Amino acid sequence: MIRLFALLLCLTGLVLAAGKPAPARPADPAREWTEWDGPLHGPAAQTGREVWFLASDLRNGGVVGVYRGLEEAGRLLDWRLTLLDGQGRQDSLRGFLERAAREHPAAVALGGFDAKEFKPQIQRLLAAGVVVVGWHAGDKPGPAPGLLFTNISTDPLAAAQAAADYVIASRSGPIGVVLFTDSRFAIASAKTRQAQRQLQACRRCKVLAVEDISLARVQQLLPARVSVLYQRYGASWTHSIGINDLYYDSIGYPLGRLHAEVANVSLGDGSFTAMRRIRAGLMQVATIAEPLHLHGWQLADELNRAFAGRPPSLYVTQPHLLTRQTIREVYLSIGYDPANGYRNAYAAIWFPRH
Repeated sequence: MIRLFALLLCLTGLVLAAGKPAPARPADPAREWTEWDGPLHGPAAQTGREVWFLASDLRNGGVVGVYRGLEEAGRLLDWRLTLLDGQGRQDSLRGFLERAAREHPAAVALGGFDAKEFKPQIQRLLAAGVVVVGWHAGDKPGPAPGLLFTNISTDPLAAAQAAADYVIASRSGPIGVVLFTDSRFAIASAKTRQAQRQLQACRRCKVLAVEDISLARVQQLLPARVSVLYQRYGASWTHSIGINDLYYDSIGYPLGRLHAEVANVSLGDGSFTAMRRIRAGLMQVATIAEPLHLHGWQLADELNRAFAGRPPSLYVTQPHLLTRQTIREVYLSIGYDPANGYRNAYAAIWFPRH
C-alpha cells in the first residue's frame, strides 16, 4: 500500500474540486483539450483484482496504447494484469475467452475486436461472474446488455464527421474520395457509413469507391489495389479516408510509383508512424486521434465501478484532429495524450481525501 500511496501523491498534485461542474469539450476537433470533462465521482479503489486484456493484434498501435494506459492505472489500483495477443486470429481470441471461463479472473477487457463475434464465450464468462468490458468492441460506446458492462471509444460518428469536414474544407474544387474500411469491425463500418453520408451531402464531392480490406492483410493486398484504383479513377482520386492509419503504412510506394497526388486522412488511431508521416508531409495529411492512454484509464475506472456494483459512467470522449499544425512534439514519443488532468481526476475518485 505504501507504493500505491506514493504513486497517488505523484498523480494528485492538482485534484479537481468535488461537485464542480465539468467544463464542456471544445466542439472544434482541432483545438487543444486542456480541461477534464469526464466523471468526478465514483467508487473508491477496488484493489487487488485480476484483469485479463485480450488484444486483437499487438501490431495495432491503438490497442497497444490502450493497454499501456490500463497498465499504468492498474499499478495505482494494485491490480494483476495479464496481456494476451490474438495476433489477428479469431481462433486465438476464442481460445483466450474459453480459458478465462475456466480460470475466472475478476474481469476480461476486449481490446479492439467485436464482442458479438464471441457471444457464446462472453455469455459463459458473464454467467461465471466475470466482468467483461471492451475497447472498440462494438459500433458505439456505452453498455451492451448481455455482452459488455460498457464499450469504450470516442464517438465514432464525430470522428467520421471530423474527417469528412477536413477533406471538404481542404480544397475548393472537385473532390473524389476512396474509403478504406474493414467490415470485420462494427465500429469501422459505422465510421465508414457516416463519412460516406457526409461526403454525399457535399455537391463537389464524390465517393469513388469503398474498399473493404482487412487490416490484418493490408501489406499484402493494398499495393495492388491502389494500382487498380488509380488506373480506374486517375487524377479524380484526390483523397482517401481510411478507418485506421495502417492503410497508409503501405500506400506510399504504390502511390509514389504512380506519381499520384492523393491526400490521405485516417479515422484512427493517431499512430506514431502516422504522426511522423504527417509532420514530414509524406503521404498522409491528417489522422483523427483517440486519447489511447486516457481510454486505458477509463477502462480501469469502468472496471472499478463494476467491481463495486455500480453502473458505468457513460462518459464518451471526443476525437482530436491531428495535422502538421496540431501535432505536438511530445506526441511523437508518447502518442496523443491530452493535458487535461485525467490521471489526477481518476486518482481523486479512487482515493478520495476526507
